[in-house]
Amino acid sequence: MNPTMKKILKSSRFIIIAGLISKLLSLTKETFIASKLGSGAETDTYFTAIIAATLLADIIGEGISLGVVPILFKIEAKNGKKHKLSYINNLLHVVILSALGLIFLGWFFSPVVLKILVRGIEGKDLQSMLKLVRVGLPMGLFVMVRSIFIAFLHSEHSFRAGAKSWIYYYSVYIIFLTFFSNHGIYGLMITGIVASIVQLCSVIPTSINEGYKYESILNFNDVYLKEFLIMLIPIVISTSINMINVVVDKSFASTLVSGSKSWLNYSDTIIQLILGIFVTGIITVLFPMFCQKFNGGDTTSLKNLMSIGTRLILSVIVPTMIILITLANPIVKLLFERGKFGTTDTLMTSQVLVYYALGLVSMSMILILTNFHYATHDPITPMKFAFIGVIANFILNLILVKLMAVNGLALATSISSTLIVVLLIKDINKDSQIVNMKHVKKGFVKLLPVIVAMVVAILLVYNILEFIPWDNVIIDIIQLIISISIGVTTYIKLGIKTESTLWEITESGKA
Repeated sequence: MNPTMKKILKSSRFIIIAGLISKLLSLTKETFIASKLGSGAETDTYFTAIIAATLLADIIGEGISLGVVPILFKIEAKNGKKHKLSYINNLLHVVILSALGLIFLGWFFSPVVLKILVRGIEGKDLQSMLKLVRVGLPMGLFVMVRSIFIAFLHSEHSFRAGAKSWIYYYSVYIIFLTFFSNHGIYGLMITGIVASIVQLCSVIPTSINEGYKYESILNFNDVYLKEFLIMLIPIVISTSINMINVVVDKSFASTLVSGSKSWLNYSDTIIQLILGIFVTGIITVLFPMFCQKFNGGDTTSLKNLMSIGTRLILSVIVPTMIILITLANPIVKLLFERGKFGTTDTLMTSQVLVYYALGLVSMSMILILTNFHYATHDPITPMKFAFIGVIANFILNLILVKLMAVNGLALATSISSTLIVVLLIKDINKDSQIVNMKHVKKGFVKLLPVIVAMVVAILLVYNILEFIPWDNVIIDIIQLIISISIGVTTYIKLGIKTESTLWEITESGKA
């Protein structure tokens, strides 16, 4: 195995394990919400309100995490760590002031946002949802401040605290849903604030251990602050466009039968579970390495890192996509079907999941290609293609929702994601020729028989086990594990060499 690949895998191991635990807790949270509150009008109200309350803060927080790291590497390389720490404190105060301003604006403009998110909402329904949104607005402050500390830790190649913070975050939700769910969706929104505070507090001690020391400083004329803002604006626009896709999908879903928004949300939760565990785990380690190599002028290593990271991600995501498509119904049934979440909800959610899963490879590729651009101080290209993607998604929604209802919304997302990947690869190949598309096409053709064999193996084993008369959750889990294990074994035995050729690295760093 390539030494660089070994290093990435070693660094990613803890992040993936912590990510697995936190995502399982996230899934448990969603399961509890489904069980305690169901998938009707009340949960639709909560999911809409949480988006309205935190959407902008999440966008800016994501932008901070991505935009600050390249700047921090540049500052430390040119001015030393002391200057970097001063910059962090200055940015901290700027972000706190900005967050307070956003909360103030959010209080007054929430009605406008809600009318965009939910078509035709008026009267008591609007007032009820408005109250819920305003309760959740303070979450934004803690989300944005945490993003600064996470960026600092990543610039120090310290990843554990950030990964563990999500475990604390979801644990707070689970405690509420276990013991205090009678407080309903308002209690759930307040729990979000508490969880965000706990999550922020969990990363501060590690930041101190890495050298952070608070300093009272506020300088709006800082050169690097201006440089960061130049980076931040296109990143925020790009991230907001991606999140707008989710909002657009749920806005379309609100025009369909009751529960459509929840089916979309639960299936997306499973997709994000996969992306969050494996893809994010690898990219979290890769991104600071991208930044470091770029600032050091090591172009060859930068290309190698890109190719290695892509190979790692594809080796996990391709079989995962096959599993989700093949076993969508039993997976959804196992995760969500209890309490108020019935067989109809399982059927509808599993159908949506299949169409989302079709775009899983594309969604993964977008993440690594976009981070590569950000690390090289090029936030414009991802923004441009994200804008094209959201237009394509909107047009496809208009067409497919009439033909396929809620399933069409998921399929539109998958198709638009694939379009973005094609555009990003073509752009990145103009200068670096990192991806040899002819080689990739040949590799995928070779991989098709392996995929078919994996599907046959999974379905054969699962259907054989179906004949055994059992009706027990533990047995259902065992049935899924056996079926998935046989499928993965088939894939590894027949296809791992085939897939590895998709992204071979030459001595020059090209694929």
